[in-house]
Amino acid sequence: MRSFILAAALLIGATPALAQQTDELSRAESDLRASTPPSSGATIERRAPDDLVVTMPSDITFAFNSAEVRYQFEPVIRNLAQTLEHYPGLIVDVVGHADAIGSDEYTQRISGRSAHSVGAALLDFGVAYGRIATSSRGEWEP
Repeated sequence: MRSFILAAALLIGATPALAQQTDELSRAESDLRASTPPSSGATIERRAPDDLVVTMPSDITFAFNSAEVRYQFEPVIRNLAQTLEHYPGLIVDVVGHADAIGSDEYTQRISGRSAHSVGAALLDFGVAYGRIATSSRGEWEP
């Protein structure tokens, strides 16, 4: 599976047909790098031929103790959704992470809510439901 991660965490991947999907992921990576301003705090990293990780820092994406995407960060998610629109073979896995402040149960819950919020924003910006999965890692992978 080809992947792309957005932090809060978002992982985008491609479906089978490896060569074509690797090319599609490379083009999507190039488009994202060109259209994501450094001031957003988001980073784009190719971890493997079929893995592209976009990390969105939680302190910029969310207010402290909140899983609601900050209004100021919505353009970054909109940009991601527009890129995904151009590359229908890519799928997104939004992975929520949290710091160690609070109990394990709390950090797991807020990281799940954060992932869900980013997934919902992608839906609002037109990414099809079937292309988005959400999960959480809590503080295990901050």
